[in-house]
Amino acid sequence: MDYSKLIDSLTPEMIERFSEAVATGKWPDGNPLSEQQKESCIQAIMLYKARFSDSHDEPFSVTKEGQLVTGKKIRSEFQGLSANDKRNLGDSIEIKTQTDKDQ
Repeated sequence: MDYSKLIDSLTPEMIERFSEAVATGKWPDGNPLSEQQKESCIQAIMLYKARFSDSHDEPFSVTKEGQLVTGKKIRSEFQGLSANDKRNLGDSIEIKTQTDKDQ
């Protein structure tokens, strides 16, 4: 299969339908997506966006150069701690209390 020709034949409307089908788990007519159809739709969406999208800041996408953009790459551009970082800081604080036995 020539993926280049396949991607060139896709339209934005088709990609929108694929995206909706993957999100809802069913085609517009109500028929459920098979696991193979879901995987094929996701691959088509990613290849289409890699070819035609100029946006490189969307997480979990592929750039025209073939690099995968992940959420961590995007998050590193923002200041502050993530929820996990904050939770880990909270876990490392030791709280000591006095009891009657300690006095």
